[in-house]
Amino acid sequence: MLPDRLDAFIARHGLDVHLAAHAEAAPTAEDAARILGVAVADIVKTMVLVDGTRTVAAVVPGDRRLDRRKAAQAAGLQKLRLASADEVMERTGYPAGGVAPLAFATPVTLVVDAALAADPARTVIAGGGRIELLVRIKVGDLVRAGGAIVAPVTQD
Repeated sequence: MLPDRLDAFIARHGLDVHLAAHAEAAPTAEDAARILGVAVADIVKTMVLVDGTRTVAAVVPGDRRLDRRKAAQAAGLQKLRLASADEVMERTGYPAGGVAPLAFATPVTLVVDAALAADPARTVIAGGGRIELLVRIKVGDLVRAGGAIVAPVTQD
């Protein structure tokens, strides 16, 4: 059910990832929380940002807002803007609203919010590569397998 690239990445890295939901579109953290009957804080958003040719995927708690300035600083860039839906698909291989936080189609700098990474054993729910797929993954596995930069990237 998962996109082939994501499924292969999970197998290659030995990740303990489980399908959390499918069949109903969940393009927002609020939608995903409603479908699964969980708190919005249990959902993570993978926000795709661009700076010309560079791409950054920032993983933040569903109940928090991304601070683009902090994300740019964490990635060593001057300024980032949110990617358009076409850019999201082109650079990650996933549709906007269904971006998985791993196995991107092109090189992407992954940044995980420090508040999430503070508890590596915590299981969160992320996009599964399509808007109707959600997966459960441990934060520590996401950081390790994704080679993520850990930094505070949400608004105060």
